[in-house]
Amino acid sequence: MTPTINPYPKLFSPIALGGTTLKNRLVALPAGTSLVQEGIPSHGDVEHFERLAAGGVGMIVGGATVVHPTTTLRSRKLVEAYQEAVIPATAEKVEAVHRHGSRLVTQLVHLGREFIGGESDSPPVAPSPVKTVRDAYPPHELTIGEIEDIVEGWRVSTENLVAAGVDGLEVHAAHGYLVAQFMSPLTNRRTDCFGGSFENRMRFGRMIVEAMRSAMPAGRILGVRLSGEEEIPGGMTIEDCLPIAEFYAGLGVDYLSITHGTRGTYVKDSTQPDAVAVPSASRVRAATGLTTLVGQRIRDAATAEHILKHGHADLVGMARALIADPELPNKSAQNRLLEIRGCLGVNQDCRAFDPHLHCAVNAEVGRGRHRQAGVRASETKDVYVIGGGPAGLEAARVAAERGHRVSVFDKDTALGGAVRVAAAAPHRSTVIDVIDYLGNEMRRLKVEVNLAAGIDADDFAEIRSIADHIVVATGSRPAPAPEWLDGHPTAGVDEVIVGDPAGISVGEAVVVDDGDGFWPAYNAAESLAQRGWRVTLATPLTALCSRVPAESAGPLLRRLGDAGVRLRVAHAVAPGSDGRTPLLQPVFGGAATALDESLIVWHGPRQPVLDLGAFAGDDTIDVVGDCVTPRRIGHAIAEGYRAGCEI
Repeated sequence: MTPTINPYPKLFSPIALGGTTLKNRLVALPAGTSLVQEGIPSHGDVEHFERLAAGGVGMIVGGATVVHPTTTLRSRKLVEAYQEAVIPATAEKVEAVHRHGSRLVTQLVHLGREFIGGESDSPPVAPSPVKTVRDAYPPHELTIGEIEDIVEGWRVSTENLVAAGVDGLEVHAAHGYLVAQFMSPLTNRRTDCFGGSFENRMRFGRMIVEAMRSAMPAGRILGVRLSGEEEIPGGMTIEDCLPIAEFYAGLGVDYLSITHGTRGTYVKDSTQPDAVAVPSASRVRAATGLTTLVGQRIRDAATAEHILKHGHADLVGMARALIADPELPNKSAQNRLLEIRGCLGVNQDCRAFDPHLHCAVNAEVGRGRHRQAGVRASETKDVYVIGGGPAGLEAARVAAERGHRVSVFDKDTALGGAVRVAAAAPHRSTVIDVIDYLGNEMRRLKVEVNLAAGIDADDFAEIRSIADHIVVATGSRPAPAPEWLDGHPTAGVDEVIVGDPAGISVGEAVVVDDGDGFWPAYNAAESLAQRGWRVTLATPLTALCSRVPAESAGPLLRRLGDAGVRLRVAHAVAPGSDGRTPLLQPVFGGAATALDESLIVWHGPRQPVLDLGAFAGDDTIDVVGDCVTPRRIGHAIAEGYRAGCEI
């Protein structure tokens, strides 16, 4: 057998860091799981870290680890490193990571005035009482005694984690949390020894590093994470970051991790550029000569290899890409690129923390691996899957991996269903990646795929007579506009996302989001605006983008504003007194506006497609995805995965 040639020699080469050597230069970046009970990592958290290590990364940086009681949440879902009780669970995690030849570094943080979407029984604290726009309350200004107590929390946390055997620690001085709040003149307005001059603003960071080093044996890794660009008005830029980076290099830290943004902006969605922080990391590396780690929307090994070959960084980090597929490093090193399940960058499940980490495309994240996943079935069955969207294809993939003979039927000429429409929207093209991956898996696993093969009731009866098991995944269809709009120019959101409505010239359009609050209506509004339409988006909801992930909502609304889209919350489109003329009507009273000349683009709840006859109670038939009731990609993938495991 010809040995596999490593296509990414720089990425998969060793590197010395601190007193250890990493087997490669790919790092799993901090991404808390919230699989934590009373501040202590649970077994599920340990399993997650072991999956990352088994997937082949050289180092894992564990995030969401707090250093002091003043920065805990009521939910206690952040790891509390200041508790001595954290040692045994962390030691189990270290052992699991080491078992696969990886190294574990733990990131330590105090959130300061930020509370990352959760309530706390402690008041927010900061160097100065400058309120964040993201939270309701102004922070308490820390006294010098309180500052010293928090620094002691960093030392105690370090002591506990060292006792657990971690390979190193990272100071979270990025994303607008407490260390960054001290560094920035925007949030630090003190006039004592912790404010004013650069040296004074860096004093808190110096004290933390010195306290940590005092509790760390020689050879343990110490890193600092910095925002090269905070990306907020008045925030720190790369010109501010460079002297800060040089300051920490002068303190003898082992590496700098460079990112962009602050809370609410640092998790870049699919509308943001790939590898956005690389130019900043390159400048930091050149200025300091220190080992530099860069991450943020780096999704594949080829990009990582390019970054390393061109000297922009020494280590490359990924977070969501490794959640989507922990095996990405191993598959990349073995040149099994088509088998990699790519991150979509939609932030729907991984950022919801409901109640902990999940992933839209990887059903095992947050749920654990099904006991029959990858286990060969005791009896090989003929499995027919009706529908080629994410639910049907995931069911087909898992069933085929278990040794079943699988056939997929889809009425369209391409796989994907509603996902294909979503991917046609502006800035959303990466959504199709999940269908590309699943399509590749159909070929690898020799699943028979039949396109332009709609299944009617007669076909279904025939399939039912020959198949051992059937998975129904026929998806959903757009809701029609209300009957009272008959005779008025109307279109559905799917129609305008994929192209201009037939026979209607560019003009005024009102896009109606009838209570969804998710992407489709906003995608339609942006699509029309890009093609020259004058667009109003109206919703009876009292908030915009209410179900769009938080990190995506801001960029989306900015793009709509720049495109001139008028946004109307608490407004419904309803018939006038004649029962036909559409009016834009304030929900809570006020004058209505006639929409005589406007195209009405209607978006109501999608409708399940289930016209194959009754089959309730038949244990040889599974019904999955939108044809049960329309929801999100994550629901479809999870149901398809479970169905495939249980056939």
